[in-house]
Amino acid sequence: MADTPTAADAGVVFKGRMMTLTVLEVRETDGGRIASQIEAQLERAPGFFEHMPVLLSIPDAVPDLAEVSEIIRRAGMVPVGILDPGPQARSAAEAAGLGVMASPARGAAAADSAKKREPSDANGADNASTDEAPAAKEAPVSREEPPRTPTRLVTKPVRSGQQIYARGGDLVIATSVSEGAEVLADGHIHIYGALRGRALAGATGDTEARIYCRRFEPDLVAIAGCYKVADAIEEGVRSRAVAVRLENDNLSIELQE
Repeated sequence: MADTPTAADAGVVFKGRMMTLTVLEVRETDGGRIASQIEAQLERAPGFFEHMPVLLSIPDAVPDLAEVSEIIRRAGMVPVGILDPGPQARSAAEAAGLGVMASPARGAAAADSAKKREPSDANGADNASTDEAPAAKEAPVSREEPPRTPTRLVTKPVRSGQQIYARGGDLVIATSVSEGAEVLADGHIHIYGALRGRALAGATGDTEARIYCRRFEPDLVAIAGCYKVADAIEEGVRSRAVAVRLENDNLSIELQE
């Protein structure tokens, strides 16, 4: 009998990972307009999207996905697949060599729907012998919370070109973040001065992360991969104290007292 290689011995091993990906929603079918609009958005945040893997979302008519993929590559990003496609979009994605991915919310809804369709075993329970003792209930499984890294505190201004990352925890900036600087945290971000650069909270996918800022003038803010660039931020919240959170895959920016 041939020996079965272990994972440690194998040269190729599949491993599951939960990753945060940027979704590019395409509502156009004209390749020229798609290219010009992508270019315009990239100009607002130069360098941020470089080599970034993106998922396509096609809510309306399906464009030529091979052409769209080439446009994305020319823009410096990497198309990896299509999110929650309909039948036509799925066929176009397969023809263009793109993967197909279901969003977690849709997958959970499908599983719940399938569970509801399962036939009830109530009749079988009625026919069971009354002499049998009821099965003991399993004790609830205790799951320990993963250790959280202490908050990272930065007391000096974050200068243009600097990048500060709080891995596994929150980030507190006691001063300001200059234009061209970037601050990231796996948890929340608190900025007690002005934010003029980029702030990315929930960097590993924490959708409950928040960004708090005393003076809001960013180049870009993002939570769990959902972002807004400067041109998309309402004038009413600029230069004000705000809290940024994620709501239904959109950033909500609220004024603070």
